[in-house]
Amino acid sequence: MNYTDYLRLNELKIFKNVRNSLPKGLTKSTNLLTVKDGVLYTWDFANNCVLTLNVKAARSREGDNVSHQNLLPLLPVLFQPEFLVANDTGTLLIVAGSSGILVMELPARYPPYGAFENNKDVVYCKSHSLDERLLFCSEVIKVRRVRFHPGSPKNAHILVLTSDNTLRLYAIENSTAISLAAYQIGETPLGVFPGTKTSYLAAFGEVGVDFDFGQPELDLDTKSLFIKEKNFSSLVWPVYVLRGDGSVYTINIPADQKTKPTVTGPLPRNTRQDPQEEACSIICLNTNPEVVCIANSNGTIYHSTLLPIEEEEYAKLKSETPNTPQKELLCFESIELELGLSTTTEDNAYTCPIFLHKDESRPGRYFATHSAGIHSVSITCLKDLQIYINGSTENQPMDDIFNQESKAEYLVCTKTSASENTNPIIGFALYYEPTSLIAILADGNLLSLGILTAEILPTIEELEVEDKKGDVPSPLKKMLRDPFDHNIQKLLRRSSNQPILKLGGEGKHSQKECYELLQRASQVFREYFENHARAREEIEKRVKALQMMKEFQLKQIDNMNAEKHALREKAENLAEKYEDIKDKQDEMMKRCEKLLVVVSQKGAEPSDSEKEYLKELELYRDKIEKYKTSIEKLKMKVKYQKIQIANWKAQEERKVSQMSETHSNTIKNNLKETSEKIQEMVKELNEYKERLHLK
Repeated sequence: MNYTDYLRLNELKIFKNVRNSLPKGLTKSTNLLTVKDGVLYTWDFANNCVLTLNVKAARSREGDNVSHQNLLPLLPVLFQPEFLVANDTGTLLIVAGSSGILVMELPARYPPYGAFENNKDVVYCKSHSLDERLLFCSEVIKVRRVRFHPGSPKNAHILVLTSDNTLRLYAIENSTAISLAAYQIGETPLGVFPGTKTSYLAAFGEVGVDFDFGQPELDLDTKSLFIKEKNFSSLVWPVYVLRGDGSVYTINIPADQKTKPTVTGPLPRNTRQDPQEEACSIICLNTNPEVVCIANSNGTIYHSTLLPIEEEEYAKLKSETPNTPQKELLCFESIELELGLSTTTEDNAYTCPIFLHKDESRPGRYFATHSAGIHSVSITCLKDLQIYINGSTENQPMDDIFNQESKAEYLVCTKTSASENTNPIIGFALYYEPTSLIAILADGNLLSLGILTAEILPTIEELEVEDKKGDVPSPLKKMLRDPFDHNIQKLLRRSSNQPILKLGGEGKHSQKECYELLQRASQVFREYFENHARAREEIEKRVKALQMMKEFQLKQIDNMNAEKHALREKAENLAEKYEDIKDKQDEMMKRCEKLLVVVSQKGAEPSDSEKEYLKELELYRDKIEKYKTSIEKLKMKVKYQKIQIANWKAQEERKVSQMSETHSNTIKNNLKETSEKIQEMVKELNEYKERLHLK
């Protein structure tokens, strides 16, 4: 795989068409490439249309079935395109140049490959030309920057900065382009230098050159754009406008046009810009606190934090100037980009416009494109700064945070400092599946480079261990405590890097220039080799240390296994002894219980309950005696009755006359009652015997 074509896009037909349609002699850096939601858009100079391709579908397994499409606007493009801008929802695409703006309405995308209008080769798009007569016919008013308003509910509001110090707001509603408002951000240029199109104000840097939207803020004076309740505050999107002299003005432009915004500025800065420097680009990073990056045409980029002004100072400034802004720019760092690969020690005086691009995968990184190549800039202090703002490290001073230098890496070089030949970047976009950059050069070369989304591998937070007093830290422990990848990264850190060379001039370079390039590359790679040698030594030391620790830990494991077996045997013996002791203890408990019973029985004096129980037993005994005597008497009576009955029967048998029926019934009843009483007394006697356990 080609190391300069990470996504393997050169094989696709769309870029072959772009390569064949590029005009010769392009010397100005533009941006005719954009990627939104995995869909790539670029410009076809031969057919004056937009070429589009679903990169994600083209790189899939069924990529052979995916082809690019031609988006043909219904209105002709009468100007030279310089920028392509797509909104986040993929419904509008802006084709902008210095002399015109064309907005194309994109049709819906359909499966299976996410193509427009069922994958037709040519798709006709309804188009709108914004202020065509003003921009195309005027030789003074030129388009400087075009962006979509992030506060637009339908992503259909467009903000345009023109060279007459005016911000113009447009909206695409019901397939119609509407000019909503125009906001003056400074004096209107009246005169130009003879024989040129440069105004006097532009020569002195008093004309806006770029703008960007900041993070949304709460406005307590107006209603919300998205929340209809009156008690809620609204979101406003501040617009930061950069002038050529480096001053920054701010204006809050709402998308609903309910309030009239006012321009405030310039924002106070703690550094002054050199009058010879010309500012050309500004971006606001999505960080907290908000970081503003301002690029100058000589390669200098200023990093500033956007902070609110203190109340006392703001009141003082407000009394002097009514349009005093509420925020200020505190510059904490400036970096110098190498515009063209320097092969000699002479100063590089080359200047060109620089365009800054945000990296949505990492808020602290952005890219700079220009006629001399592509730079990647990483602001290393942002992570610690955000931790400090959140209050996690209150003891860390602010100076230690801002002492961390940012990293600027020269990725692609298209010009040498000793040569006038340029190969400018005419298209740049970031693709996030996976994270990579795509760039088109003026000679038709396409670059797609993979980008790391993280600086280093994720580190595990170490526990803070308080060292005991008098303990001397071990060098081995200290070495193992520090993250190894940090040490290797420090060793591999280099002061300069060797970019990918894509020089212009159609390969016609002098031998001296080639020799100087070879010398520089040799010097840079020699530094690489030295750093790699030191990293190899460090890795070998770490391997030896880890091997020693491994041997020591293996010995400890063997000793621990032996101790484990010994402890297991001891545990088994102790378990057997425990069972024996437990059995003996149970026997002793039973004997103690018996002894307690015997002792309680042989006590000299009974307890109160025992005395009461004895009294009850005596009462029952007396009753039993009475019952016994009464039972004996009853038995005697029964015996006497039986004898009397027997005598009576004998006498009756002797008598001839019989008893009357009345007498016989009376006698039967008496005997029956007597037998029932006897049976009841016998039952009571048996019950008492059972209670007293006499049986």
